[in-house]
Amino acid sequence: MDNIHNAKRVLDENTKVLYGIFSIIDGSGYFPPLPFLNEFFIAGSDPCDQDSRMGHWRPFKLTPFEYEEVKAWWVSSRSGTVESPLNSECWSDWIQEILE
Repeated sequence: MDNIHNAKRVLDENTKVLYGIFSIIDGSGYFPPLPFLNEFFIAGSDPCDQDSRMGHWRPFKLTPFEYEEVKAWWVSSRSGTVESPLNSECWSDWIQEILE
């Protein structure tokens, strides 16, 4: 449960940070697949948050079960959002697709 709570906290806080990547993802209609999301969480900070407004978090990874819980939480307040790799093979490529 700790990882689920941490993931929700990080994502929620990140949506509220100016230039936080999840503030952009929030309105995209997409949610990253587990391997991509884990790349973000393992980094321990948002590379888009260059002013460090959000700060850092303890790096962690979600299990498939934890991921499903977090994804359900995210999608529950964002109708129509779907998980998609967007023809990408990693987090940075996926983000480029979202930003374009």
